[in-house]
Amino acid sequence: MANKLTLGARRVRELAEEANRRNLHTERDLMREVTEILTAAKWTIHDQARNPPRRFGGDMLASRTELGQERRYALDFVVEVNGEKARERQAAFRNYIQQSKQPFQDFDEFWVVGYSVADPMRRNPGNDRHFRVISLEELRALLAPPKSKRSGKAVTKIGKAIEANEKSILLAIEGLKLQIGDRIAKLRDERPNDPDAIKKVDASIAGFEEMQAGLEHIKVAVQQFKKNEVKEKAVVESVHSFKGSLGKWWNKSHDTIYTSASNSAIFIGAAGLLHTIGLDNGAALAIVGSFIGGETVAKVLKSLPRGLFTKQS
Repeated sequence: MANKLTLGARRVRELAEEANRRNLHTERDLMREVTEILTAAKWTIHDQARNPPRRFGGDMLASRTELGQERRYALDFVVEVNGEKARERQAAFRNYIQQSKQPFQDFDEFWVVGYSVADPMRRNPGNDRHFRVISLEELRALLAPPKSKRSGKAVTKIGKAIEANEKSILLAIEGLKLQIGDRIAKLRDERPNDPDAIKKVDASIAGFEEMQAGLEHIKVAVQQFKKNEVKEKAVVESVHSFKGSLGKWWNKSHDTIYTSASNSAIFIGAAGLLHTIGLDNGAALAIVGSFIGGETVAKVLKSLPRGLFTKQS
């Protein structure tokens, strides 16, 4: 009897602690903490009264500059995100896309941010690169990872770039992985009947999967390098390997890259990542120049030579 009472009292205490925890954390608190994280990462927080993030609601509109272009993020704050809430927000998001004549005019990506996220689908529900569910701790780790014990010991250009721009590099990698994942999903949905067309689609998927794996390799190498778990050479090799995969895609699919908006976006992002990570190349420099000079990306990409990636960087 005493044991039952003890267990009952313990459960009551646990429930009370949980209730207190929930009361202590409000959406206002969450917004404040996210604002601190974004501000520290040098993002811009926009005036909500003049710049509503989206037509179907939202709590914050923030932006950052990537490869000379402004990228905007609409953020919705939910204290505890479960599967039902995530699916509810995604349904509203998809409805907005279907009904809007110009989707993504006000923002590029929509993030649902919560103190806790309790559903496996949280990373990218529906495999949509424009929609993401992320916990506060994941956001903090993504934009403001713990300071490394390493203190400027890099000797290569790539190593020094990682020491200076780790946050931007990791964020760019995550964004590229989502873009490539979305492209792979669309290719798998094509399902052509012609044998030659099937081989072409399979080859495209294999190429994108190779680049996706290369990005994950760079991400892990960067994180381990900052923790002194791998030598600088390992990071340099992973970056050059990804450059090789990108060059292979460029050499083989030069025409489809500048004629397809999704392919162009992936290529631009990949070239920008190489630029940020310290491996400058003609593609990245030309694209940056195009934004400054007002040229269209398609025009610049079309002018780049097929042998662009055979040159040493």
